[in-house]
Amino acid sequence: MVRFTRPLAAIAFAFSIVITACAQTGGTPTPSGSAAGSAAAGGTITVTSLWGGSEQASFQKVLDAFKAKTGITANYESVRDNYSTILQTRISGGNPPDVAIMPGIGFLRQFARQGSLKKIADLGIDVNALKANYPPGILEIGQVDATQYAIMVKFNSKSTMWFRPDKFKTLGVTAPTDFAGFTKLLADIKAKGTTPMGLGAADSWTLTDWFENIYAKQAGPDKYDQLFSGKLPWTDSSVTAAVDTMKSAIKDEYVAGGITAALGRSFTDAIGQAFSTTGQAVIYYEGGFVGGIATGQTNTALKVGETIDWFDFPAVGSGKTVTIGGDVIAAFTSKPGVKEFINYMTTADSGSVWAGTGAIISPIKAVPATAYPNDLAKREAAQVANASAVRFDGSDLLPSGGGDNLGAALQNAIQGKTVDWAAFETAMAAKWKAEK
Repeated sequence: MVRFTRPLAAIAFAFSIVITACAQTGGTPTPSGSAAGSAAAGGTITVTSLWGGSEQASFQKVLDAFKAKTGITANYESVRDNYSTILQTRISGGNPPDVAIMPGIGFLRQFARQGSLKKIADLGIDVNALKANYPPGILEIGQVDATQYAIMVKFNSKSTMWFRPDKFKTLGVTAPTDFAGFTKLLADIKAKGTTPMGLGAADSWTLTDWFENIYAKQAGPDKYDQLFSGKLPWTDSSVTAAVDTMKSAIKDEYVAGGITAALGRSFTDAIGQAFSTTGQAVIYYEGGFVGGIATGQTNTALKVGETIDWFDFPAVGSGKTVTIGGDVIAAFTSKPGVKEFINYMTTADSGSVWAGTGAIISPIKAVPATAYPNDLAKREAAQVANASAVRFDGSDLLPSGGGDNLGAALQNAIQGKTVDWAAFETAMAAKWKAEK
């Protein structure tokens, strides 16, 4: 089943050179359709995504910079839950946002194939002129059936394990390198009378991120590609092996409040379990965006390297594949100002503003390494650049709704319930077939 015009291996290569390219400080070529003197100046467009809190605040800085540069106002609308469903409802009701930023490549394909999205070229943007702005493989992420419908605007590593250095020092423990060492670390922390780990599993995508990291490392990047493209059935033994590994860490005794409480807790509240002023846990797993949320929202008194830091998500066996999550921008209308905004989001100006918040890693080549504000973000960028293999967030590659199905299955798994992977495979196969 064709997802992009290049395999995920090409994406791995692309990200391996992003940060090298970041060292180049030459200007980004200006795409066709610059907003300077545009009739769209003074107008307003709507831009929607699912960010809230400090993530929204970081993105607002980009919108403010866009207005200062072009005179066009981009009003942000946050949709925190059921994002793809709400987008579809608005489309069906004839009231889509002008622009949407989407994490799910599955529903990008859905919206493109149903004719709801504008092709980038139809907005009057020269796709060929954009190629110089990105490493090979990046633009392809936003293609559906070899046509450019969207453009990647940001990514984060999903292979960062966050922790409290001060509490590690007090407890006399150190960061592990492999998963066996990680589960021993959790047991050692528990034995010392401290809660090891925060977990927010009400947002089930946090569990899919755990699974994807483990699966990519344990089963390997090739099998990962097969599983998340519908070519390997979910009944394969590698799936249950990864879930079992995951459950060796996500256990009642290691999770603050236990599994049942975690299933009712949001991921932002779980960050607070480790990093708030009253946090009791010492470890929290999630992507690179945690740093920006923790320091900008959870606890502004945190100090990088002293009270917040991260280590690599532990290797499983010899596997060290890094997973990433990213978001693409697409247009639902061709209203004046949309073309200008899409163009702006491909430039070093927008990338540098956003990277400067510490919330994201930019895929734009001309964003300099000096744009990143702290060691956390610089190391995150380097982790991806130096990885032996990089794979895109698997649940976001599944057909629309597939990630939610996977998250629900994993919620059951961590409770000790039996997951019917044969039924899950049947459901996924039907979703892939419906996309054809």
